[in-house]
Amino acid sequence: MLGNLGDSLAKLKGSSVRVLETDAYPEVGKATAQLVFSGGTKLRIDYWRFVRGGKRRLSSFDHKQQYGLPAPIDAIKELQGDLHGKIITGAQLDRETRDLHLQFTEDLKLQVFGFSAYEVWEISFPDGTAEYSNGGKWPA
Repeated sequence: MLGNLGDSLAKLKGSSVRVLETDAYPEVGKATAQLVFSGGTKLRIDYWRFVRGGKRRLSSFDHKQQYGLPAPIDAIKELQGDLHGKIITGAQLDRETRDLHLQFTEDLKLQVFGFSAYEVWEISFPDGTAEYSNGGKWPA
């Protein structure tokens, strides 16, 4: 059974990351993606914000929005380009909100929101344990 999520997140430090698209039915304002870390940990995220250099860059809510641009935003492809191969330097869980805060090299941050009783993020570890944004664990 997963003991302490904070300890497990700390073990991600030094891992590189790949971003995969997982949304079979993309819709405006929802950009589900999966982060795969070099150590085998996988994190599925539904709602998130990406920050570069201390400024908001992109969020899942921007996905498929056009905002007067020549074409709609593909938030997952942009996140893939920004994070591909980056190294994680820190990861924390906000125990009150169940938000995840991931820091990467080059002053990059990914904030994963846990603002619902719905499982809006899920993290699974190589040992077969998992935890969900609503506090659920596997195995129970």
